[in-house]
Amino acid sequence: MRIGLLRCDEVGGDRAERFGGYKDLYSNLLRAVDPNVAITDYDVVEGQLPTDPGEQDGWLISGSRASTYDDAPWLDDLSALLVRLNEAGVPTVGICFGHQALAHALGGKVAMAAGGWGIGIHQAEMTAPSKWMLPERQQFGIAYSHKDQVTDLPDGATIIAATDHCPIAAFTLGDHVLGIQGHPEFTAEFAADVYQSRLGVYPDEVLDDAMRSLENGIDSSDVAAWMLGFLRGR
Repeated sequence: MRIGLLRCDEVGGDRAERFGGYKDLYSNLLRAVDPNVAITDYDVVEGQLPTDPGEQDGWLISGSRASTYDDAPWLDDLSALLVRLNEAGVPTVGICFGHQALAHALGGKVAMAAGGWGIGIHQAEMTAPSKWMLPERQQFGIAYSHKDQVTDLPDGATIIAATDHCPIAAFTLGDHVLGIQGHPEFTAEFAADVYQSRLGVYPDEVLDDAMRSLENGIDSSDVAAWMLGFLRGR
């Protein structure tokens, strides 16, 4: 399967050298489920955008330190592209910022979360299971790292998962748009490195809780299988 990665940032610090960049993280995640996945990188911030929605089998939108409501030309270009992908009905999955960017571009709303930073492993409860969610689960836990979240969905979208801190933890629009607020591509080690690099940014108790949560395990492989099932139109 050919997946286009709409990369909206790169991992910070020296993490790209130690863990790999976003393309490596997503490749490792998805190829653990299907070794035949081929990912093509598009550096959206530098203006590298596809010319045809159909030039890949499906699209994956990465996380970013940017906010959807920032004033930057590349964000407008990304939104215009996401509208085109939606109109073409091409399978598209957004992760964290990508999840927010889809909602924003397609008529929803994104804002700074009232509860502040959401970090650590959170258990999401499934509210609308779908046929592409194999293996079946009632809940799943992945790493989170966000200060913004989707507050209103685009018309016609459906919430499919919610957490204690994020009422719209995942949503779908039709059978071709999927947004996931958490980071299935984060391993526990990677998440710990991100959290510890931001000492002073998070309240101490929030950071302590997040670090303890990393001991609970991550369901990334199942979420990766769902992502591929969705992109294939299972």
